[in-house]
Amino acid sequence: MAISDDLASLVSSFEGIGATAGVVVSATGSDFRWSHNDFRQFPSASLIKLAVLWSLFKGDDAGLWSLQDEVDIPKDQVVEGGLLHLWAHGGRLRLDDLALLMIAVSDNTAANLLIDHIGMERINEDISSLGLEDTVLGRKMMDFEAKKMGKDNYTSPRDLERLIGSLTGNFSARERVLSMMSCQKLRSKLPGDIPVSDVDDLEGILAHKTGELPGSEHDCGVIFHRGENPVIVVVLTEGIGSPEHGVEFCRDIGKKIYDEFNAEGEGTL
Repeated sequence: MAISDDLASLVSSFEGIGATAGVVVSATGSDFRWSHNDFRQFPSASLIKLAVLWSLFKGDDAGLWSLQDEVDIPKDQVVEGGLLHLWAHGGRLRLDDLALLMIAVSDNTAANLLIDHIGMERINEDISSLGLEDTVLGRKMMDFEAKKMGKDNYTSPRDLERLIGSLTGNFSARERVLSMMSCQKLRSKLPGDIPVSDVDDLEGILAHKTGELPGSEHDCGVIFHRGENPVIVVVLTEGIGSPEHGVEFCRDIGKKIYDEFNAEGEGTL
């Protein structure tokens, strides 16, 4: 397919100024798959929250807890990022509510509360059981002391491809997962140039999760998740000179995939 050459050109231009990219594009309804650096391990940033989500729903399915269980939001556990750091102190939320906040607005407090509830060891066991060889949850969100000790979170394009496929494929919680990922509020990356008359229309086209760190801008998800032939897309970056460089790269990849597969009727909504 011509899209392979186009994707290679986008990656070449992006890496031509010293950055590194990891990309997977996999059309699940066909045999098309294109990748670059898919085995390379990258700092995961907030994409590690997809592994937390997998473990949460897996535990619910196994009867270890219920998504309707409520947990406290202690003042001393609140960290910046998302919405809960602006929450009135105290109160309780369901595990399902925390998961929605963790995915839709990448709330770090919600992620940390879920990590505490599930257990970091169990999450890493679930990661391993899924066959994710390059993914590890080494610390909670905003835990800079752990990072100083060399503990961090990592993943790879191939691992995210498998994780997204598991979350959105033949999985008991598929519809809830897709609903959470489709209301992602950071929309400047993969969907940035997808033409819609109303921004909420993106929810019917793309279900995704973003992540960013100094030097990295990530996005991954499923384009045409409501169609017969969804396309899994993973874009990881490292060593970018400015956030805009990584955001633009993600945006270019998203638009290229949308144009190619929509034109072929692969993404019929």
